[in-house]
Amino acid sequence: MRCRAVAAAASVAVVSLVVAPSLASPSQAGVRPCSPGYSYAGYAGRLGADGVAATISASALPAVWSGHAAAWVGVGGIHQGPNGASEWLQAGIAAFPRVGLHLYVEEVTRGHARRFADLGPALVRRHYRVRVVETGRDIWTAFIEGRRVGRSAYLPTAGGSWRPVATAESWAAGRSSCNRYAYRFEGVSALQARGWAVLGDAERIGGEVRRERSGFSALG
Repeated sequence: MRCRAVAAAASVAVVSLVVAPSLASPSQAGVRPCSPGYSYAGYAGRLGADGVAATISASALPAVWSGHAAAWVGVGGIHQGPNGASEWLQAGIAAFPRVGLHLYVEEVTRGHARRFADLGPALVRRHYRVRVVETGRDIWTAFIEGRRVGRSAYLPTAGGSWRPVATAESWAAGRSSCNRYAYRFEGVSALQARGWAVLGDAERIGGEVRRERSGFSALG
């Protein structure tokens, strides 16, 4: 896994994971060839926040030919910390070839190596409430269904605040067929000084999304 940054001042992350499996064969009709690399379909807030949350679900088991397909909320990014340090925290659901859908949390604390925690299988069409919140000065913690998951991350900024991100992400390893997914994000919100509020002022990231009142569907 690695993390890709969303371009913007005080950028926040678009991180990657190794996700997503469907057991179907790439030889099926209608499968699109893909170039290697990352693709995204989601939103990043235009303003900094003290937390980001969404209820995430998979409408069907993702079809993952290589790499992964994930849906997550988080903050941080590659080279987005002070002096170009890479630091981030993200949590959500992800699918991997021949493995199925799993809950996960991933963090890069400043000055440390990436830590990825597989939290066990996730169910298709089940809704999971996921939050990433600043719980102390520059200390960020992830929660799934109200339960703390993984380790807290130390994420100082290069100035300003982290932007909240909610996105689907796919990674194709080498030249292969495109991974297919349909993720749903509901109740997408950011924590500001006055409390949690719908993430309204947001910038679209990457591919196909269908925006709704307090959420969106990400399709790949």
